[in-house]
Amino acid sequence: MLSCSKYHGCGNDFILLQEISAHAERKKTIVRGLCDRHMGIGADGCIFVHSDPLAMEFYNCDGSEAAMCGNGLRCFAKYVMDEGICTKRRYKVKTLAGDMEVFVECVSPFLVSVHFPKPIVDKREESSLPDHKIWDAPICINDRSLRIDTCFVGTIHTILYVEDVGDPSLPDIGERLHAHPLFPKKTNVNFIQVMDASKLKVITYERGVGMSKACGSGCCAAVWDAWVRGYVARDVLVELPCGSLQIHVHHDETITMQGSAKRIMKGVVYDI
Repeated sequence: MLSCSKYHGCGNDFILLQEISAHAERKKTIVRGLCDRHMGIGADGCIFVHSDPLAMEFYNCDGSEAAMCGNGLRCFAKYVMDEGICTKRRYKVKTLAGDMEVFVECVSPFLVSVHFPKPIVDKREESSLPDHKIWDAPICINDRSLRIDTCFVGTIHTILYVEDVGDPSLPDIGERLHAHPLFPKKTNVNFIQVMDASKLKVITYERGVGMSKACGSGCCAAVWDAWVRGYVARDVLVELPCGSLQIHVHHDETITMQGSAKRIMKGVVYDI
């Protein structure tokens, strides 16, 4: 029997529960059971919350562990406030991608900012990147000639610019590209439609999840990439299928993501 809660950030949903004593394979089994949308609660991922020190242990719905999750961090911030674990407005959360700075802008309605380091494009600085820099690189998927960029923003992200994020062929391209031999550890795939200098539309194919409603770190990667290319200014509204995020690229190229998070339910799971 486990006490847990379900939250979402722009439709990207997670099950959150406090740290449990279980070996790695048992945790993966628990995650897959909780995230199953027919025989469990259903979610894109699962977050185990460590309170001393504050740390986020994150798993995708398939049971694979990931370094961190941008939308998950916002849900983490709402959870620790709701549960009285942390009442500070500014604090750091330990993740496998390093310490992430969180700032609660407003309690009601809940609004939180998460600060990300400057994106990395060189494998010498981040081992999960491909052996060579992928920037404006040609690739063929489903007989379509595409050009892609890849960077690391808490996790690995690959970026494609498209005319319409509603294109029905994109999920299949995302699935094939995310597991392309270029990416031995697979990659998240972000499709970007540039609306104007202050607005993007983004959809994401996530490792371990598939097409998701939102990806916070993917939106950060998308805005930074579009800013580097000169397509957008430093402040950008990212429109997602179920909400929006405000992203700011600072002068040192670190990034701040601002958005909400909501609790959907709180209860007890009896059988996993």
